Parts: sequence; structure tokens; C-alpha cells
Amino acid sequence: MTESLDDSFAPLNAHLRAIGDLSERYRTIRDAEGMFEALKRTQLQEVAQGLRAEGKKWKEIGEIMGGVSYQRAFQYGRGE
Repeated sequence: MTESLDDSFAPLNAHLRAIGDLSERYRTIRDAEGMFEALKRTQLQEVAQGLRAEGKKWKEIGEIMGGVSYQRAFQYGRGE
């Protein structure tokens, strides 16, 4: 059975809550945010490229990816 996203983020949540110094916790949250943005960008790129490899047009990919424009879907495919 696939682990839920809540379960996946539970260790990070616990780690953040264990940081007693609130300034340090804030910095760690911001670091995690940057890491997540990079992960998100990579994942969106892989999805867009995978759909393209399946023969889908950029317009179709945009629809699959939440109704974004074909231009935005193309940008995702380039990692932007």
C-alpha cells in the first residue's frame, strides 16, 4: 500500500517541531521550502517530459497538468 503524503511529511514535521530555537526553526523551514521547490520543479519536468514521450501534444499535457497553457506545459518540460 502506498504511503500517504501526510505520512511522508510526518518525519519532517517532527524534525521542525523539535527545533526549540524559533529563529533556527524559521531558517530550517525556509531551507526546506527551497528544497521542496527544487523537488517540485524536477517532478513537474519529469511528468511533462514523460507525457510528451507518450506522444501527447503540449496542449494535452497542459490540460492534464491542471489546465495550464501549452506554453506553461512546455516550460515545465524544460524545468522552468
